[in-house]
Amino acid sequence: MKKLLLFLLCLSLSIVGIVVYTAPRTTSAPYDGQLVEKKSAISIPKHKKTLEERALFTEERALYEFNMQVNPLTGEIPLVEKQKEFNQTKKAKLKSSNNARAIQTTYVNRGPTNYGGRTRSLVVDRSDVTGNTMIAGGVSSGVFRTTNGGTSWTKVSSNDEIHNVTTIVQDPRSGFESTWYYGTGEGVGNSASLSGSLYYGQGIWKSTDGGLTWAQMPSTASDQTIDDSDFDHIYKLEVQPTTGYLFAAVAGKLKRFDGVNWTDQISNNSTSRNRHTDIVITTGGRVYAGFSGTNIAPIEGVWTSADGISGWSRINTSSFTPSGRVVLALAPSNQNKLYVLFANGIASSCSTTPGIEADLWMWNQSNSTFTNYSGKLPDESGCSDGNDPFAIQGGYDLVVNVKPDNENFVVIGGTNAYKMADITGVGTFVRIGGYANPNGYAKYTNHHPDIHALVFNPFNTNVLFTGSDGGVHKTTNINASTVSWTNLNNNFQTYQYYHVGIDPFPGSDIVIGGAQDNGTSVGGVNFGMPDLTTHFDYAGGDGVSVAISRDDACVPFFIGFQNGPIYRDCPSPVTEITPNDQSLVPPEPYDSQFVTLYHLDPDNNNILYYAAQNRLLRTNDATTVTPNTWTDLGTTTLLGHSDWFQTFSTSWGTYNPATSYLLMGGNNGHIYRLNDPKNAASIASANNITPPGATIANPSIVTGLAIHPTNNNIVLATYSNYGTQSIFLTTNATAASPTWTLVERNLFAHSIRSAAIVENAGETTYMVGTARGLYSSTDPINVDWVREAPTQIGMAVVSSLKYRPSDHKLLIGTHGNGMYEATINSTLGLSDNSFSKSIKLYPNPAQAYLNVKLARANGSKVSYEVYNLLGQTMSSGVLENDRLNTSRLTSGMYLLKLKTSDGAEGIKSFIKK
Repeated sequence: MKKLLLFLLCLSLSIVGIVVYTAPRTTSAPYDGQLVEKKSAISIPKHKKTLEERALFTEERALYEFNMQVNPLTGEIPLVEKQKEFNQTKKAKLKSSNNARAIQTTYVNRGPTNYGGRTRSLVVDRSDVTGNTMIAGGVSSGVFRTTNGGTSWTKVSSNDEIHNVTTIVQDPRSGFESTWYYGTGEGVGNSASLSGSLYYGQGIWKSTDGGLTWAQMPSTASDQTIDDSDFDHIYKLEVQPTTGYLFAAVAGKLKRFDGVNWTDQISNNSTSRNRHTDIVITTGGRVYAGFSGTNIAPIEGVWTSADGISGWSRINTSSFTPSGRVVLALAPSNQNKLYVLFANGIASSCSTTPGIEADLWMWNQSNSTFTNYSGKLPDESGCSDGNDPFAIQGGYDLVVNVKPDNENFVVIGGTNAYKMADITGVGTFVRIGGYANPNGYAKYTNHHPDIHALVFNPFNTNVLFTGSDGGVHKTTNINASTVSWTNLNNNFQTYQYYHVGIDPFPGSDIVIGGAQDNGTSVGGVNFGMPDLTTHFDYAGGDGVSVAISRDDACVPFFIGFQNGPIYRDCPSPVTEITPNDQSLVPPEPYDSQFVTLYHLDPDNNNILYYAAQNRLLRTNDATTVTPNTWTDLGTTTLLGHSDWFQTFSTSWGTYNPATSYLLMGGNNGHIYRLNDPKNAASIASANNITPPGATIANPSIVTGLAIHPTNNNIVLATYSNYGTQSIFLTTNATAASPTWTLVERNLFAHSIRSAAIVENAGETTYMVGTARGLYSSTDPINVDWVREAPTQIGMAVVSSLKYRPSDHKLLIGTHGNGMYEATINSTLGLSDNSFSKSIKLYPNPAQAYLNVKLARANGSKVSYEVYNLLGQTMSSGVLENDRLNTSRLTSGMYLLKLKTSDGAEGIKSFIKK
């Protein structure tokens, strides 16, 4: 029996984890994925990152997003254009299912629903004494609510907005527990450090029904597209339990809302966004505020007021002066005790000056004294940059909390999570999460580095929840000598993908994606996952380009890491194949961009292209290539330019030297066509086919080059930068100088991030992914773009589109909402074959039963599976008497997959009343 062999591996910043597996040989038959067998872990050690490398990576994450948006002619992100983009999105028509001219598309969620992304806030609902109701927020994903302790989450913020959630608070007053608030706007962090970030806020949102529905507070109506308000970057919200006043710790200010007006309680007029603030409030109403030591003098440090209105005083003047971010935590069992954790200005480097990057002090209000506990902070045996000693990435991840029933039991978070059961005793903090140990970067079991929230369950103080760059996790015994964790990312869909890829084999449901700070994930029932949305954590670090090959029976996967490394997982053991610069002695790997770019020809999987910044490398034997066997085709300087490559695309079909070509898009706006790329000796023979209306400047990012699946003359080209012309179409792409038409129409203000051209039954649809959702047009020269999947993809950034023409499958990667799969004029990946067309379902909508009428050979048994639109299997079995019991299904739309014992397969949708 054919099998997939899965070799589990875990990679983080220094140890690369790869999965190695074998799969059935490519044949013309539909894919019949079988069992998965997990093997022992394999580790590939990488060099430890220096302090400079870590700082560079943080900067490059931000610069990557900034360059996607900035107007290349002004050097600024045009706020007017971003406002127009938002307005255009609101006004855009939604895809209509009764439009007979448009190809109809079915969307299903492809997850991951078992992994999470960056999560800065989580609150346990004090009105549910079971502790099972919680609300959490993703920085680029919205607000999620659970009533079963994280067994499942439901998104409760609208998909028609981008909710960049940073803080959540519940009104603590008796009788007001149904009132909640969340704040938006991440000021500093991954993807959020430069002007024009996607993560500006939209003010403060309020719920009065326990977090089920939310509305923006009019007095905080910050515009997410413009950094012009105190409510664009909200670090912390608190409700005063004695008055009900809402306090907002915004950048460099503490603001108070009395139900009518906002008042600045403490303020600094610096324009720097790096002005971290924090706030905690005692049950008696005393307010403490913490202000960063970065660009915020003269108010840096910790302040207090008995009522939060008057009598403010700074309490740290004779004890310490923070050099960066300050975070606070009260001891619930003794609220005279305030713990203060802050950046101390040390930038630790194992190669030069290893040191703890924060200090910890405790203020006792009863005697107005500070105790210095900085000597308790962890510096374990060994050293690894960004891991040990205690590291906080400049304050990006920094949090402290206290066990509710023990004023001396303290937990802290930086890149790792730590605890100390008695801070007054001997010893230091011990590691409980993040990285597994101080000497490397393998992840702690069932946990994730970069800690942003540490929350005790008030009804069971042995339970601790964490919010991190990996979502939400829980331990049921914080007292254990070795703390174990449970992953609570169950439909907490918050992944941020840069690139996604789909198995080129028709019928296969295997997908792969490279995500920000969450490496590479793989999903698919054919890969051994239990459903379409569960993924496997394939590799760590920052995900980049991805590809799946059918060039070999083992089905090689190609994955990469920041700034150049690329690996192949079979047929030999996991192998680095990063091209080497042969001009060096000895040869050394080329660098690529931060988000490493390569492209596997989807119809000719032996051909792989690699971007070494502005240099093009090629192999015609991707399955066995080594670092020293690539062909160097030269740089764009041979074409008179200096573009670094940003996207590749290859013409469809079996390779033909006379008709096949490679398209290359750069960061200076140029587009090149290389004919017969498999045999080309140099990039110098490429044609510059840049649209005349494109902006030629740096940066002007080409983000999409979509080639029609049956007509190589039709190409859709897209650009991401605001203030430039962004969508072009040509119908003579193979000409020496193609004629381009500007087709942005009603998306003229949008940042376009990806492109695809899909076709079914002779009808073509053009698709573009934008910074605010997915759009389509059947004729973009004459017909406006309409928004696709508004209740699923919503306004998420659509960063990557990958199409498989053989069965009309389109994979959509988003930055914050995971990935989705569209089937063009079909459902769930089955083509509209004669068997599918023969299936008749009635009554539809159904109530207790659904009758099934279909053509089949006499005596052939029919098995069935019922899926919801998340891709989850709701029921399965053998059809009896041509009838299906639907009484246990809840109301909604479902997909019914049928398969006869003689091999026919088909799918139909139905509705349950």
